Formats: sequence, structure tokens, C-alpha cells
Amino acid sequence: MHHTRLFLVSICLIACLSSAPASTSEYQSVNGSYTRRVWRNGDGLPEDFAQSIAQTPDGYLWVGTSGGLVRFDGASFAVFNREQSPAFRDESIYCLQVTRDGTLWAGTEGGGLIRYKDHLFRAFGVDEGLTNGFVRVIFEDSARRLWVGTDAGLFQLENEKFTRIDEHNGIPHMSVHAICEDKAGRILFGGWGLLIVKGTEKQYYNSSESQADNSIRTLCQTRSGDLWIGTIAGLRRLPSGETGNPFLHPKIFSQINISVLRESKKGQLWIGSYGQGLLRFENGRTTTFTAPNLLPHNNVLALFEDAEENVWVGTHGGLLRLSPSLASTITSADGIPQSINTIYHDPRGELLVTALNGQLFRVADQVLVPVQLPSSLHAVPLRNVFRDSRGALWMGTDGQGIARIDGGRVARFTTREGLGSDFTRAFCEDADRNLWIGTDGGLSRYSGSEFRNFNVEDGLAYSSVRALLLDSTGSVWVATDGGLSRFRNGKFQNESALERLRGRKVWSLHEDPSGGLWIGTHGDGLFWLKHGELSQFTSSAGLPSNKIHFIAEDARGNLWLSGPNGILSVARKALEDFANRAKSQLAVRVYSTAQGLSTNQMNGGVQPAGALLPSGELWIPSAKGAVRLIPDGGTSRNPPPVFIEQVLVDDHSEPLSENLRLSTGRHKLEIHYTAIRLGSPDDLRFRYRLEGFDPEWTDVGRRRVAYYTNVPAGSYLFRVEAYEIDDPRTVAGHSISIAWRPYAYETPWFLSLCVLATIAAAWGGYRLHIHNLRKRFTAVLEERNRLAREMHDTLIQGAVGVSTLLEAASGARAISPAVSDELLERARNEVRSTVDEARLAVWNLRHPTGAGLVAAVTHLARQTERETGIPVNVESEGTPLVLTPDSERSLLMIIREALQNALRHATPKHVSIRMHFGRQGLQVEVEDDGTGFHADQALTVVGRHYGLIGMRERAEKLGGKLHFTSSVGRGTLVDLQVPWPRT
Repeated sequence: MHHTRLFLVSICLIACLSSAPASTSEYQSVNGSYTRRVWRNGDGLPEDFAQSIAQTPDGYLWVGTSGGLVRFDGASFAVFNREQSPAFRDESIYCLQVTRDGTLWAGTEGGGLIRYKDHLFRAFGVDEGLTNGFVRVIFEDSARRLWVGTDAGLFQLENEKFTRIDEHNGIPHMSVHAICEDKAGRILFGGWGLLIVKGTEKQYYNSSESQADNSIRTLCQTRSGDLWIGTIAGLRRLPSGETGNPFLHPKIFSQINISVLRESKKGQLWIGSYGQGLLRFENGRTTTFTAPNLLPHNNVLALFEDAEENVWVGTHGGLLRLSPSLASTITSADGIPQSINTIYHDPRGELLVTALNGQLFRVADQVLVPVQLPSSLHAVPLRNVFRDSRGALWMGTDGQGIARIDGGRVARFTTREGLGSDFTRAFCEDADRNLWIGTDGGLSRYSGSEFRNFNVEDGLAYSSVRALLLDSTGSVWVATDGGLSRFRNGKFQNESALERLRGRKVWSLHEDPSGGLWIGTHGDGLFWLKHGELSQFTSSAGLPSNKIHFIAEDARGNLWLSGPNGILSVARKALEDFANRAKSQLAVRVYSTAQGLSTNQMNGGVQPAGALLPSGELWIPSAKGAVRLIPDGGTSRNPPPVFIEQVLVDDHSEPLSENLRLSTGRHKLEIHYTAIRLGSPDDLRFRYRLEGFDPEWTDVGRRRVAYYTNVPAGSYLFRVEAYEIDDPRTVAGHSISIAWRPYAYETPWFLSLCVLATIAAAWGGYRLHIHNLRKRFTAVLEERNRLAREMHDTLIQGAVGVSTLLEAASGARAISPAVSDELLERARNEVRSTVDEARLAVWNLRHPTGAGLVAAVTHLARQTERETGIPVNVESEGTPLVLTPDSERSLLMIIREALQNALRHATPKHVSIRMHFGRQGLQVEVEDDGTGFHADQALTVVGRHYGLIGMRERAEKLGGKLHFTSSVGRGTLVDLQVPWPRT
């Protein structure tokens, strides 16, 4: 209690501020000028202690917590601690500072200093000259010198090394917690006392009041030049930066632990305390923020204003964002939320508000004040109000008809007086001063003396009426739960354009200056009726909801719509262009809890469901009160910076670069991106495209990650763009090139080799085919030659022998029948032998010779001698080798042919056969002493001397050589040389 009294007394002392007279200082609570959002451990912070805050030039917000350093893009947190980098020797980040070159410096509680530059962390400690690891403040002066204050020493960075400043040149040992530079170029160091340095001049002051008063925790000089000094014991202000001992100035706040001071861009001074919340000082007025309603905790540790003018507050209970609010919610004086039914702008200037409980209020000084009604209406549950052209105030009720207050007189009308239903929803007055009443049970018209009712049988689309509108032509439009009707010239018109609305719940109507009718439905979006044509706009076009409770148009041509998802504005021309297909996407500005609404649930269904004042203020009934929205005039904002934060390939993170090179064998790609909008991240939308893979852009809404599977190897360009939902034409983007190395079989050279190999294989196949054809032809030709040789050596030779025997038998019959018979018997045997030889020759069969070549040749010679009577001598030298049956038969056929040729053509007297088995091979000579012939001529006459050619072919198959030596009259020598086969 003692501290509380002291706190209240100290606040009253704000009258001592020289910038305002004492009578202007007052203590007031928050009036809804800020939107509040809190993040704690469960929202992504590693711990609730948010001790320091800074923002780097790229737009990221950095938060130092007791559990690590946090980077925030407005939507999600990225935590950096010992797990991510060894530079974090301690995870409690006490202070942060961003220098002019964009470098982020972080001071830890015991782990020294950390520098974040070019996406890398580096630790500074004892090795770099920083002898105390408890860093309390980091500051860069106008000369770009970096100062570091610790629990034991003041340091300055020079060439990546720290030099200690205190305990030298008259500067005492210091514990430094605050540093600032004033407009005179003096650097002030606060900690245990105050040190002021300018060039070589140094002044040191301390307080004799108490140790707490001497413990300076924060320093700030405002734009006005005032120097503010916060200590554990209170707050001092030195007007215009007065020189001298600051401790001689009285404290503005006493017994308050001032933890941090920060001046906003608008000149507001934010004052954070330890244990007593947050103060905002502006123009001599002080606003307080305390827990639990406004702050997450009353221990304020850090204050920061970002580039979007959001105020960030670090506390023991989490991180708080205070965003300038465009909206406020008006409730009754007791502050209890009221669910509002209708808001009516009375032509007399008042705002009349009906609550869902039936009460009637007026807005006065941003508070709902109950309206004093005649006693007869005290218990009447009101739904809406309307003032006619005569000045009478009409009130619709929930089940009790309507009431009129005119000049203090009250009149009641119910179904007994002819009203169509006692449940009213809308009022309208036509040019003839007839009052139209929309009810739950049809449409009623009051002429001043009587009611006339209209219903479905009269042409009304449906009996449940939601809204009424008198257009510029005098027609009355009736919105119902079953469609839209138009009453003109005394009856409901049958219009084909309205058939499309039949069965739809129409809840709101608006006519624009050009005569177009805008129609809001409950579930089917927005319609536009112009020149008999109806266009529709739904959530697929960019509307946040298809339920529209209220439509109005401001002086700038913007349509304002409300619904269960908040309030939105959109340029009417943009809607018309979209309907005419001149635009592909709507620029919609959405106002929700992020802009200060206490709820997104705007009420409707009973008219009027809102009011747009000539000043531009918009008033909408909501579930928690009357919402007052002051549009910002569509202030243009720079597009949010876009970054690609992480690339995962097969669930493994890749080092980021503008030209990413991926290894072979991966086909799953995941790209995380973001856009920084700290105040309203929910308004951002994203689209991306992987050029070379995606045929077109992919719109993904708020999603901040792109997924790809089965991406083939190749070169790609990934592009991502971000835009705000109310301005899709203003985009920002980022891109990286991705080169995915292929498998060896996917490379061009491999494919080229495959093509060459295919061509080579085809050519090889072709050559093989030709070779086989030739081989087959050669085999056929060889077989023909073989048959010719065999026929010549067997059948022809046998036929010649048989012919010789037959001639001999014929000539011997006259001399000796017995000899003739013997010759005939020999001829028969020769025929059998010849047939057998021919059969074997045709099938390429071989008789085993059994005794070998010498024996076969000797047998042939003896048989020839018997048949011809010409002596045939056989000689053999060397050791005979065992030959294969084919080789032996070929040699025998060559010798036989040479012998038969000599006997048949040369009429020799003697024939000799000489065989020499040497080391290199076999030499056979068949020599006769006959008539001889011209060898060259004989070899060229195939038809007559085929036997000689056959002999040479057999010799060549054996790998040997055959020579003929002959001349006419000198006999013939056949010389055959055959090498032994290699083993």
C-alpha cells in the first residue's frame, strides 16, 4: 500500500514538467487507440522473458529472450541458441543493437557479445579483450564507434578488438547499463553514476541520496532536447539537456524502478517500469498500461518502435505489440460489452443505437448513453429507429409493433391497427411521405391514416423482409429472405434480372450515384444490378465472406461492407472493372481484430446495420459494442520485403545462396519463404512459380512454404511474390536459381553416347546382317562347290571306272566270256561303291579310314593298278601323323584326283606317289610320265577341268598349297604341301 500511494503521488508530480502547466497533467486509461497482441512461450517464444528488441534493415524484428535470440517476420519465430551456433555461450540475450551497416549485436548475460553479420554468428569474449561477459548495453555513436557496457567495465571496439575505457585517465571503475549521445555531441554513460564524455573532457556524477538513486538503468534525449534519466529509484528530466549535476534535479517519479525509455516517431515518450507497468507521456498527458488487461506483465524490460510504428513491449510475461488502431469499440459507461442490433444516424446529428436486449442508446463522448423514453415505452424491446420527413421518430420493436414519438406524443401501432406483423426490421419513406415498414410477415405501407399490406400473393418475393430502399426513380426495393422485389407504379414489377436472386437471402441494399444497385446477401456474396444486368462477387473474387449485412459508399467512391468476418472496403470502380473483366483480382481492404476491432462479428439482418457519417467515420453494430472506424484514407504502403528463408531437399536443409546447386539423386523440394509485415501479417497473400517446371503462378493465400515432388534434374528459377489483400497490384518478390545436377544417365553427353551407341548398334546389326547373308551365301556356294567336288571325285570318277570296265567286258566277250563276266561283276561292284560314295558325299559323311593316309593311298594305288594295268608306285618318308577324318579324306581325294587325271588324260606308262611327313607338314608329289598339258589353261576352263580346281580348293581348305608342273610331252608333277595344324 505504501508503494501504491507513492506511485500515485509521483504520477501527480508530472505537473512539474515544464512543457505543460500543472492544470493540464492528468492520469487517464487507454481509450482504444492501440490494438493489443501478445506472444508467449506457447506462441513461439523460447521463454516468456523478452528482454531486448531491435529491427534490422531487412525488416526482421529481433527479440532477445532469456532462452535465446528470436527472429520474427510478423507471423512466425525463428529461434537461435546453442543448438544452432556455438557463438551462443549463454542463451540469455540481455541487449540488442543494430549498427548503421546493418550488423546486429547481441549482449548476453555471461556469454559475452555476439555479432550477426552476413547470416553468420561470431562470439566476442576474453580473447577479443572483453573481460566481462555480462553485457548490459551496446551503443553506436555518431562517429560509428561501438561502445559496450558490462557489469564490470566500459569497452570500445577497435579493429575487431575491445579496449577497456574505465579505470583509465580519471574514469572510475564502472558498471554501465545505459549509453546515449546528446545533441551537443556528449556521450553519456549511466550505470553506477553518470559519466559524460566529450573529446578529452570527462565529468562524472553520482547521487548522495541513495544507492538506488545512483543506479541508472536508462537514458534518453527527446527531440525537444530534454534529457531523461531513469534509475531504480525514479525518473528525472533535464529540460533542454541542462548541464551540471543531474542528481540535483528533483525526480518526477519517485520510488519507481524505471527500466527503459523510448521516444516514438510521433514524439511520445514511452516509460517502462519494473513492477508498475508502462506509461506513455504526450503533450503533458500520461496514459498508463498495466497488467493483466493491457500488459502481459508489469515488469517491462524492453521498448521498441518498428518501421510500421508498432510499439513493442518486452516483459517478464511475454512480448506485446501495440499497433495504432483505426477502430474503437464504444460501450456503455460501465464498460460491459453490448451486442448492438442497429446504428442509425439521425438527420438531427445524433447516433442512435439499439442493443440486442431492446435498449436504445445515443453516442455521447465515445460512450453509449441510454435514451430517456416516455414511460409507456420503457418495457418495449426496440429493434430500430427512423425519423421521417416531418420530424417524427419511429421505433420498431421485437413483437410489439411500432411506435411514433411526435412532439412528445406517443402513438402505438400493431396488427390490431392494421400493421402486417408486430416484428419490424426496416423503415423507408417515399416521395409521397408514405411510411414503408418491413416486417417478419410482409411489407406494410402507412399513408398517415391507414395501413396497406403486401405479401407473396401480391408479388412480394418472400414475406420475411430484411431491408428497404427508395431509389432515385421513386421505386421501393424490398429485400427479403427469398429474393428481391421492386415496387413501382403501384405494383411489384416482374423483372427477369431479379429471377436470379429468387430464393436467396437479401439483407442489404445500396444505390450508387450512377444509379447502380448493390445487393448484399446472406451467403451468396454481393450483386450489382445495372441496366438490367446482374453481376456477382463472392469470396473467390477476394471478399472475406459471402455474408453481407451492410453497404455504404464514401465520398471517394469506396464501398464499405460489413459481415461476420469484419469490415471491408473496396473501390466501386474496381468492382465494376472486375465485373467487366477488366481486372482479374479485387483489391479489398479488410478491417478485423488486427486493426483494433474487439470482434470480427458484425451484426446485421435488421436495418440500419450501420452508418457512414459525412466526416467519413463508419459506425457498425457488433457483438461487443458499437464499432467506430476512422478510415486511413487508403494510405499507400511500401510492399513488404520478401525473403526465402530455407530450402529443404529430401528433408535436409541446404545452404542458402542466390544460385543454389543441388547434388544428384534428390527429387523432393521444399522452399520456405516469408514477407515481413509486423503489424498486419494476416493481410499478406503469396504466389510462387518454379520456372521450368510450373506452367503458371500458384496462388497459395497465406501459406509460406512451397512443396514440390518428382522434380527432374535441370535448371530452374524459383520466384515468390507477396502482396497485401487490399492492393494486389503492388507486389514484392524474391527469386533464387536452382540447378539440380542429374544422374550420369540423365546428362546430355550420356544421352549423346546412347544415341551414338544406338546408331552404332544399328550399323553393327546391319553389318552383321550383311555378314550373315554373305556367310550364308558363301556357305551355300561352298556347299555347291563341295557337292561338285564330291560328285566329281565319287560319282563321275565311279562312272568313268564303270564305263571303262563295261567297255573292257564288251571287248573281251568275244575272246573270253569268263573274263567278260568278271569284268561285269567288277562293274556292278563299282556301281554299288560309287552309289555309296555319292550318298555319303551328299550328306557330307565320312568313312573312317582306319589304317591312315599311307594305307589308304597304297590301297588306292593297288586298286588302280588292277583296273588299269599301269604300275603306281607309292613311297612314304618320315613318321606319319594321325589326321582328322576330314583332312585325311581331302588329302586322299586330292591324290585320287591327281592319279585319275594322269591315267585318264596323260596315258602314262608309270605313276609314282611320294609322301614326305616332315616337321612342318606333309608334302605329296604325284608324278606321271604321260603326255602333259598347259596347266594355266586347264585351270581357267572350269567346264572341262573342274577336277583341277576342286583339287586346289581342297588344298586351300587344308591351309596348303598346290602346284602343277606340266608341259606337253614331258609328263605332269602335282606338288601338294600341307602344314600340320597348330595345337
